[in-house]
Amino acid sequence: MNKKWVVLVMIAVMLSQCKRKTDEARDQAGGETAAALEQKVILTVGDVSRTNRDLKNFIRQQYSDIFEKKDNDKLLSRLFDVFSEQQVILFKAQKEGVTVEDEEVAAFLAEARSRGQAPDLDREMVRNTLMVQKFLLAAAYREIDVPDTDIAAYYEEHLDDYRKSEEIELHQIMVDDREKLLRIRSELLNQPGRFAEVARDESIAPETGRDGLMGFFEKGTLPQEMEEVVFSLKENEISPIVESPYGFHLFKVSRRRRSRMQPLASVRDEIRSKLLSARMTAAYDDFLQALKTEIPLRAHYENLYFSYKNPDPGANDNENKNFPGNDPPADG
Repeated sequence: MNKKWVVLVMIAVMLSQCKRKTDEARDQAGGETAAALEQKVILTVGDVSRTNRDLKNFIRQQYSDIFEKKDNDKLLSRLFDVFSEQQVILFKAQKEGVTVEDEEVAAFLAEARSRGQAPDLDREMVRNTLMVQKFLLAAAYREIDVPDTDIAAYYEEHLDDYRKSEEIELHQIMVDDREKLLRIRSELLNQPGRFAEVARDESIAPETGRDGLMGFFEKGTLPQEMEEVVFSLKENEISPIVESPYGFHLFKVSRRRRSRMQPLASVRDEIRSKLLSARMTAAYDDFLQALKTEIPLRAHYENLYFSYKNPDPGANDNENKNFPGNDPPADG
């Protein structure tokens, strides 16, 4: 090998070594940068600091289905708001001496695993979540009740909500070929009693296994082009063909129910749940606001691993969560 080739080979080797060292240095710097970002403090609650790593663990454990949506800054912002609220409540619960026994954590994990949920749940995070729940039940929700008198009063004040208009029991056959449905309709006009049989054999609709039975419907609950047809049908009459984005439909009405009032007894549990939910939400908001006034709290938006987005104007109160002592950044 002549000197010229030796020199070229040596230069190539040196350049390769330099590039490898540069790549290694870049990878190391990137790793150090990522590690540093993980450790950045994003929330200070009293004398406790929380980092990006804590937030990521929270999202991974409690919202595993959306953890991978890393590019959705608005969604991550709302989850940060929820995380911040939980940390305030957890701080107060710990100060008040609320405890969660190992047996409670084990029972929660066993139930979660029996439902096939997150077999790798972090025990300490489960403990903290249970502590927050236990503290809320004892401190915020303890006095909440929905007596029968309140249920009856709500019912009387919202009678229109419990007045059912005319309903029809509706059956359908759906196929993806208009000509085929024309032939089916021609047969059913002569033998309407075969509607259930044809629905089982020919329909591609989800309710095929129920002989085409869709259930009861009130006016205003179906697409307009469908509703105009089905509410004009007599009982057991076969409809004209109706086209939709899903295919071609034939309908039959088997029964009608007149307009009527739902009695209080039939909607009592529904009203109780509605009132209980509203009262728990109000109690939670009041309780949280009191804690925010009592406990020093600061969100370090500039350290978040994503760009914090303010709630949309007009969003409900639960989305408009800010903290005393600092304001979220204006969206750019």
